[in-house]
Amino acid sequence: MRYLNRLKRRKSYKRIIQYFVLIIFLVISLYPIYFSIISSLKSSNEIFLNPFSFPTNPQVSNYINAFTNGNIGMYFKNSLILTGLTLAVLFFVGTLASYVLARFKFKMRTIIFTMFISGMMIPIQSVIIPLSYLLGVLNLKNNYLVLILIYAAFQLPITIFIITGFIKSLPKEIEEAAVMDGCGAFQVYWKIIVPLVIPGIVTALIFDFLNIWNNLLFPLVFISDPKQQVISMGLLSFSSMYTADYGGLMAGIVISIIPPVIIYMLLQEKVVKGITAGGVKG
Repeated sequence: MRYLNRLKRRKSYKRIIQYFVLIIFLVISLYPIYFSIISSLKSSNEIFLNPFSFPTNPQVSNYINAFTNGNIGMYFKNSLILTGLTLAVLFFVGTLASYVLARFKFKMRTIIFTMFISGMMIPIQSVIIPLSYLLGVLNLKNNYLVLILIYAAFQLPITIFIITGFIKSLPKEIEEAAVMDGCGAFQVYWKIIVPLVIPGIVTALIFDFLNIWNNLLFPLVFISDPKQQVISMGLLSFSSMYTADYGGLMAGIVISIIPPVIIYMLLQEKVVKGITAGGVKG
């Protein structure tokens, strides 16, 4: 009995420590969001005088200013268009490539897969100068199509890595049964594979969404037309060399984090399922 009691105490202590660590991690993760929200309801002076307190006189003028003077609505729309089209490209190319690499046997399959995975280790900063020079020579800057292809090229490795691992975890008997029923390769891909790997696809696309939505370097280098700028660049318009509208900036930050938070909250179960299943044979 004493031994069992000791075990129970140890387990309870471990749970307390685990919950304590999780609570600390939760506070650290949520505090930037909390600070941005309360700061967006303050004036610039109050942000500096009482940075951590609730606003004494909450005001929505910062949000109005963000839409009227900061053009945050236009930047938000441009980001949605750019991110949405890039995710569509990643969905079709990523799922097709993953299906081929996971199920078809051909020469150099392992080498091709390794090359895709190696792309995850290439830092964006290492290619920004040659890309900028090449697009400048070809006069292809301020072009959403080019930017979409660049985004897709850099996000494709992680997309293929996640979805391929998920497809490998599926039993092949399902596809064999579909082939016996008369389905071709594309029909198996579209009617069997895609519905079954939805959790993996959602997981990959959420990672892609976050990387594309928050990316500042590519739009800063390749987009100079103010009407084509995205929300990550639009936040820079709230500060200049001599002045800064911190209230409007915080309002813009709150607006910019709304889509990632909503998407993750709605799809978090599929994300966890996709990571778990994709890691089995990935």
